[in-house]
Amino acid sequence: MTTRDGGAREGIAMAIQGLVQSVDLLTDSLERKWGVGRLRLLVEDALRDRFDRQWRKWQAAYAAQDLEAVRAHSEAMRRAWTALDQAATAAGHTPMAPEVWETRMPDGTALAIVRGPAEQHAVAQAERQQGDGRAREVWSLDEIGRVICAWDGRNWVDAVRAEFPGAKVEALRLTPRGAEFDWSRGDDIPFGHNHGDTHAYTPISRSAAR
Repeated sequence: MTTRDGGAREGIAMAIQGLVQSVDLLTDSLERKWGVGRLRLLVEDALRDRFDRQWRKWQAAYAAQDLEAVRAHSEAMRRAWTALDQAATAAGHTPMAPEVWETRMPDGTALAIVRGPAEQHAVAQAERQQGDGRAREVWSLDEIGRVICAWDGRNWVDAVRAEFPGAKVEALRLTPRGAEFDWSRGDDIPFGHNHGDTHAYTPISRSAAR
């Protein structure tokens, strides 16, 4: 292969990449607006089918590294995304506005809780684009539910709350199996009752401490 051939191939690859990135940019924008994978489900079946067919053609053109096909199908994909956006709006659907609940974890990191994966992705995307520099973890309700189900201490929490309605978890200590226990002293009960929340013992967040 000559230097000229290598330069031509490189130029084609760069052109294809630029076309693909133009579609990716619009895709990311509309997924932030409507939610990941949600927009195509808001439109009529016929339009969704046409969109899916065009998506497959666009991907096939990219896989073949066919510049002219990528150019044609990238333009068609931008029209297809715009058609979905307009159809969903005309049908009265509203863009996603994720409801986010925040609290501060004992290590100082902010915890953001959202309803599901689509909201979780939307919040994460927004943070990458317009983040405020905080150390923040984003968890969905489904993830939290799975963690609670897998937690060995869940039965203890359930038992205490059954006996003392309104009790809450204030601290958590993981004791290694076989660790010595001072029975004469007993153990601290990691539950409080109507003490109220406080940040007095919360360390400075890692991002703020830098």
